[in-house]
Amino acid sequence: MERHFTATAFIVDSKGRTLLLWHKRLGRWMPPGGHIDENETPEETARRECKEETGLDVEIIGEAQGNLFAKDPTEGHMLKKPIALLLEEIPASVEFNEPAHEHMDFLYVARPLDEAQVPHATHKEWGELRWFTRTEIEALDANAEIFSNVKAYILSLLPR
Repeated sequence: MERHFTATAFIVDSKGRTLLLWHKRLGRWMPPGGHIDENETPEETARRECKEETGLDVEIIGEAQGNLFAKDPTEGHMLKKPIALLLEEIPASVEFNEPAHEHMDFLYVARPLDEAQVPHATHKEWGELRWFTRTEIEALDANAEIFSNVKAYILSLLPR
């Protein structure tokens, strides 16, 4: 089966909410994300997809890790560590003429750089978008409104 590298960002604001988009084809609430372009790092993809799909500029949050290039920064630099790496089954799409395939998805957490910036859906695949509290995420039906793995990750990120 064909596999594509992708990156996804769970945008979490200072109020402890996450921003989700309604994916028309999948019929589920989803975080912004998409395919990694040639010569793009996964975190660059996550930032770009957030901007393209929500209009928001974001910072990717990464877990602190030791800098393996500290002694010689000319050798390279550390990338942000994703919160998870997934292999996701993507169903075939007649509308987009795509066969079933898999996504190797880098999951990140992001925060808006300017919380006064108003998000807006910018792609034909998306319907509405909105901020969700933990309570609202808990109330979503994992069989009809949100994928169970997406719900689980969000609940692990949002404050109680």
